Amino acid sequence: MDIKTYISSGVIENYVLGNISQEESSILECVMQNNSEVQTAVAEYQLILEELATKTAIQPPSHIKAELLKKLDFNSNLETSGKIIPMVKKEIPAKISTAIPTWMMAASVALLFGLGYLGYEVNSKNQQLDTIAQNNTTLSAKVSSLEEMNNLMKNSAKIELKGVENHPDLLADVYWHTSKRVFLEMKNLPAAPTGKQYQLWAIVEGKPVDMGMYSTDKDAGFQEMKSVENAQAFAITLEKAGGNPTPTMEEMYVMGTI
Repeated sequence: MDIKTYISSGVIENYVLGNISQEESSILECVMQNNSEVQTAVAEYQLILEELATKTAIQPPSHIKAELLKKLDFNSNLETSGKIIPMVKKEIPAKISTAIPTWMMAASVALLFGLGYLGYEVNSKNQQLDTIAQNNTTLSAKVSSLEEMNNLMKNSAKIELKGVENHPDLLADVYWHTSKRVFLEMKNLPAAPTGKQYQLWAIVEGKPVDMGMYSTDKDAGFQEMKSVENAQAFAITLEKAGGNPTPTMEEMYVMGTI
């Protein structure tokens, strides 16, 4: 059971207002016994409803009490002199009024608006909790990724790739892990022109080996490339998008030996 979804479903509000079946009440009470989050949500809703009822309570007009007591004062209508005239009992059909007093209607409307606002507040808080939970999940994933990268770098050999004759000021770094995993960090290479990509090469036994293309779509400063063994050097060339089977030597930008 997803507790946050269960809380935001409206079952707690209906439970406090007495608008759910006995079976649903029993299920909720069972969940409350085993989940403090649901128990807290029920208690908070009960408290908010109580405060709302107190704030929206409307006292009946003060003159009502005086008028009722006046009408009930039968002694003021008795004559102390003269004879008593027996009254003929005449049954008059009772008139039942179905009109609802204005103050009662106002209180009902206030309560309904209050409950609607309360439901909105509960849903808003649940949405905020969901957002916080999603942000925490995203942050945890980023922290885990950074921790993993940090551990990889601690056990990697760093090879500095310096600019060749035509690009003397350019730099890039290759991290070669003990497990033969390779990571590339671009330092200050310019953005590749449209239709072009940077391609990493490893020199193994004097021959260039394709290590993959550097993707400009990735936000990370480090990008994992292909794995390699017995590399003697690394180099980066600018190739057509998708790469070439052999490097274009005239388009080499940086190189570094191990």
